[in-house]
Amino acid sequence: MKALRYLMVFFLTGALAFLHSCVESDSPFPNFQDAVNMRIVVDPNFSTINKEDPSAAKVVLDFFSENIEDVQEISLDVDFFDFSEGTTSSRSFLRTVDPASFQDGVLRGVEISFDEIKNALGLQVEDFDGLDQVTIYNTTTLKDGRVYPSVIQVNNEVAINNVTPNIQNSAATTSFTSKIVVFVQCPLPEGFATGKYVLEQVSGPADPFFGNDYRWSPGEVTLNATGPIQRTFTGKYFTFDQDFTFVVTCGILVVSRTDSGLSCGGPSLVFVQDGINEYTDDKEFTVTLLDNVDGACGLPVNEPLTIKLTKVE
Repeated sequence: MKALRYLMVFFLTGALAFLHSCVESDSPFPNFQDAVNMRIVVDPNFSTINKEDPSAAKVVLDFFSENIEDVQEISLDVDFFDFSEGTTSSRSFLRTVDPASFQDGVLRGVEISFDEIKNALGLQVEDFDGLDQVTIYNTTTLKDGRVYPSVIQVNNEVAINNVTPNIQNSAATTSFTSKIVVFVQCPLPEGFATGKYVLEQVSGPADPFFGNDYRWSPGEVTLNATGPIQRTFTGKYFTFDQDFTFVVTCGILVVSRTDSGLSCGGPSLVFVQDGINEYTDDKEFTVTLLDNVDGACGLPVNEPLTIKLTKVE
């Protein structure tokens, strides 16, 4: 596991060196053009659609760009994921955002109503149920004709996306947001699924690096509300601090695919939800996962793992 730590430091150092080379003014590539910066942040108070009163819902977005003067058009599209059916609609045009409406690279409080979303998708109110998802996609076109995101054909065998993960995940002033996901949710009581919980791994594989009988260390964690239905805690995964994020609404708990960032030089250790996790209250949550779905560190792939969170009274 010490080698894993060294590898992480090595890759981080390399990434920082790469970013430094990109911002040098005396670039060895004289025809290098700056990429677009278009960061979109959703207001956490207007980031979901209330299943019990969808017609009153709206999504509120803030836009940030350091090179807005180079932007010709910001176009937003939308699609719809039906959780119960497991199907996703085709994308539909939602609206454009005028670059001229930015002030000093910032545009705040862009409101998108539920009716606007519903009409763009061609759906009715009754089509929206708990944990359905509306995804809003950003396509930004520069005045020189470049479009982000888009696929660039390098040669007959190689094609790359011009909005890479390191750009999407970088700082707010330098990154590009390609999409915003909005859940259909049921209102939660004040303080629901927040505060102190005892975390324990009740089944699943052991830690082969440090000899523990578990990969998620037992102990007390704090659940924080990072959105109306989103909760996050920090636990110990393979003895390293690991953020764990999930949503709870309408009696269902959902964990997104999570990349731990831990690796042995190849794929990272990644976990995803296994099956459907249900709950009746916030006193206890049982979460079933598939661990190491990408086959990192020579470990078995898709190992079932279950953790339990018990509220500290």
